Amino acid sequence: MNIENSTDARPLVERLLLAAVQRRASDLHVEPVAGGYQVKFRIDGLLEPADTLASESGQAVVNRLMVLAHLLTYRQNVPQEGRLSAAVADHGPLEMRLSVIPTRHGLRAVVRLPAELLQPRRLTNLALPPPVLAALEHFARQEAGLLAVTGPAGSGKTTTVYALLEYLVEHGAGLSIVSLEDPIERDLPAVTQIEVTPFGELDYQKALRSMLRQDPQVLALGEIRDAETASLAMQAALTGHRLVCTMHAGSPAAAIRRWCEMGIQRHQISSAVYGVLTQRLLRRKQADGYGGRVPVAQFAVVDESLRQAILNDSDTAALQAAMARQPGYQTLHACAAELVAQRVTDYPEVLRVLGPPAGSC
Repeated sequence: MNIENSTDARPLVERLLLAAVQRRASDLHVEPVAGGYQVKFRIDGLLEPADTLASESGQAVVNRLMVLAHLLTYRQNVPQEGRLSAAVADHGPLEMRLSVIPTRHGLRAVVRLPAELLQPRRLTNLALPPPVLAALEHFARQEAGLLAVTGPAGSGKTTTVYALLEYLVEHGAGLSIVSLEDPIERDLPAVTQIEVTPFGELDYQKALRSMLRQDPQVLALGEIRDAETASLAMQAALTGHRLVCTMHAGSPAAAIRRWCEMGIQRHQISSAVYGVLTQRLLRRKQADGYGGRVPVAQFAVVDESLRQAILNDSDTAALQAAMARQPGYQTLHACAAELVAQRVTDYPEVLRVLGPPAGSC
């Protein structure tokens, strides 16, 4: 049977996509194993088994997804990425991303479902702690400065950045807002979105240099991964731009130390950076388990005390001590403790995501 041209996989793909949407999954995994395929949904950050397929059916599903994404089905030995559009029940055509990669047992496929199905669009709907929300709104009123949103993959960084950009669009009439993303997660009206290729012709450095000559007022970077991009971002913030970026750092102090380790001058960091937001996502406790997620977050503003600590090349502990003196500042564990007290989540979930507090046994 010619799997690529077979229509047998169509209803199966439609059923899997519908089930993923109904269960509010962010990703659909179709993974080959010995003797078949396993289908899994990522729900609230965790992979959950959803179905088991025979080898032929699993191969047909992967090939059908590749056809929808206009990938080369005859190339079974190289990774490929693409976008697909599919009608799913009452949701109409949904734009999704597909990634396939060869494994020992066959092609593994992952579908990223549309962010707008799950992600809140407005800052006020993110359920951020009030001091953090106030700090973000205050940043939006500034004329210049760099804001870093940090945390591991899957901690909601992009959702927060998108909500902040939509807030800027709503409250900053006439602003020129440009985002450089890898990849673009969802369309943002009134924002010029550019998809960069970190290892291709249009990388972050080239795109950022070019965009600074395009008269932007607000710039958003998908992620700062290297010293050159970090240096360009600092220079942009120092020359009158508002700049929002994401980073993989476990805390505001860790983000500052990482910039120092990249070779960024301490006086640039202390002058360019407005603040650092670090966040995680905890599953909400429901009567019969968990459902949905809520953020825990901490925000450090570069005030005079923290600025001096940066200039003194302070270690992480000294930076954290300077932050702790700021009004409204709290650690992720302190934020989580409030949610536990309010019965929004529970202590096992806090331990799973954050681990034990520093200094505990």
